[in-house]
Amino acid sequence: RRFGTDHIELMQVHNLNDWRTQLALIREWKAAGKLGNIGITTSFDRQYPEFEQVMRAEDMDCIQVDYAINNRGAEDKILPLAAERGFAVLVNLPFGRRSTFEKVGNRPLPDWVKEIDVTSWAQYFLKWIVSHPAVTAAIPGTPKVEYLVDNLGAGRGRLPDAAMRKRMLEHFESL
Repeated sequence: RRFGTDHIELMQVHNLNDWRTQLALIREWKAAGKLGNIGITTSFDRQYPEFEQVMRAEDMDCIQVDYAINNRGAEDKILPLAAERGFAVLVNLPFGRRSTFEKVGNRPLPDWVKEIDVTSWAQYFLKWIVSHPAVTAAIPGTPKVEYLVDNLGAGRGRLPDAAMRKRMLEHFESL
């Protein structure tokens, strides 16, 4: 009622909290036509084993997981399993709780990022994430309008291919 609609497109169980009860309830709502898609989320590596078990056992539409250029724990099992199961993947914490920015500091971008239309570190990190074949979208925090405008720039222009993603990772790790 507060949203002014009788249909929600996506509802997710947050950080696996009481996931059995909540997933059963949102399945009922989906069956009743109140929801379009359902899923689960995590933003903690320590939850990955249980998260993976739920992903294997449950039928869902979407997962949300923490993933950043300096937090790649989801790469080995979570992202491949999502692709295998056909789940959409939303990435939370794409800036590693700001630690990516702390690492690059005031360093200038490398000139070669012009090849993928990157003009800021935020775009560098976001394009690296959304170009992963299993990733559907990233949801960065945008506490300021100028951050929102900059983040939107990552959705424009060319995306990195596998070779460019590797180059971006190597560059970041060399800093």
